[in-house]
Amino acid sequence: MDLRGKRVLVMGLGLQGSGMASARYAAQQGAQVRVTDMKAPEVLAPSVAALAGLPIEFVLGQHREEDFRWAEIVIRNPGVPRSSPYLRIAQEHGARIEMEIALFFLACPGRIVGVTGTRGKTTTTMLLYEMVRASGMKTILGGNVAGVETLSLLPQIDEETLVVLELSSWQLEGLIPHQLSPALAVMTNVYPDHLNTYNGMEDYAEAKATIFRHQSEAGVAIFNYDNPWTRRFGEEAPGQTWFTSLTLGGSFKRGSSDIQPFIFTDTPLAGRHNLENILLASTAARLLEVPDAVIAQTVRTFQGVAHRLETVAVVNGVRYVNDSTSTTPIAGRVGLQAFTQPVVLVAGGNTKHLPLEDWPATILQRCRAVVLLHGSGTDELLPALETEAHAQGKPNPVHGVFSDFSQAMASAIALCQPGDVLLFSPGFTSFGMFLNEFDRGDKFVAYVHHLEEQRAPQ
Repeated sequence: MDLRGKRVLVMGLGLQGSGMASARYAAQQGAQVRVTDMKAPEVLAPSVAALAGLPIEFVLGQHREEDFRWAEIVIRNPGVPRSSPYLRIAQEHGARIEMEIALFFLACPGRIVGVTGTRGKTTTTMLLYEMVRASGMKTILGGNVAGVETLSLLPQIDEETLVVLELSSWQLEGLIPHQLSPALAVMTNVYPDHLNTYNGMEDYAEAKATIFRHQSEAGVAIFNYDNPWTRRFGEEAPGQTWFTSLTLGGSFKRGSSDIQPFIFTDTPLAGRHNLENILLASTAARLLEVPDAVIAQTVRTFQGVAHRLETVAVVNGVRYVNDSTSTTPIAGRVGLQAFTQPVVLVAGGNTKHLPLEDWPATILQRCRAVVLLHGSGTDELLPALETEAHAQGKPNPVHGVFSDFSQAMASAIALCQPGDVLLFSPGFTSFGMFLNEFDRGDKFVAYVHHLEEQRAPQ
């Protein structure tokens, strides 16, 4: 896509890489670049500093209609909803709406492997990348990975490079106008999420389905057979299709009854959901001709991804686990089910208006005690826990709602006994008390490390 001389407005600078990459790329391509973001300048100062020296104009702390009337191309951050009235203004004045990931696909000379799903996509992506890298193939990691500027990876990529991308539903929306899908697609699962920005489950799931919709017959797609949505999509995929199933014990090609047994189960990762991730990643790696010995060694040594059931420390016999990227009730339930030890749960936050389903029941079954962070989601969870406690004939496990994170942690620690897991798995979004789920996880990790230092023998 030729951006030379074009008036390009980047909508959403952000803190995680996408907006910065779009602004840098457009400026380097010779565009007239303007960046707009509603966040305050002091919050965005690190991102602005990262773009120092480039001819970029910044409009921060506000969106101005004049900027959207000015633009010929608007590159929207994945967090900006399609329904934004500012995008409508830009379109009414003739602007094209693009996203960073579409610019990357259009310019990328390498073979792209894309991974999406509601849960597990980051772990599956990282596992697959490590398997491919360990095999000696030239590979690179990008997409929905915190801190990675995907467009800025282009100079490192040639036709021999295997590009492994984690792709969110919002990023996949950017591929729809160009009818693009990666050469190899992996779908982990689909559960209710982001329904505050989509028109129901069909709309959300269809955004995810972009990962395979535009493949040719030569494309390859892998789906989790044990999830109803991804099983359905696997039957619709136009290319060569594989299914994975823990229930059936392995992977198989669509239309075949020949199951390749799942043999890569020696892992330090906790939980059945991580076995699903490993099965998906190892199936993809085999199709990419990574040797089984390399796959097995990677699975044995892979310690997981930060903020995803990450063991931070063991202090006084209590295991502290950071699951801060748990932003949905389903993620909260899955996090609890990963452990057999008694759990003291720190949860809560702001709602995405998702069904709680069986998360409250699981909390009552698995938790010694619960400490909650203040938020609109917590307001939904509290009565559900009270109802569930009455139904199960148990005392309500909640020991307070806190608007101060340090006070919440101190309360949770006081409730722990040696052998317990203190699990930070919020089940809701982070906004309000934290910048994002990564900031939330970083604060948990810092608190635990400070606790370690305090309790260390002198």
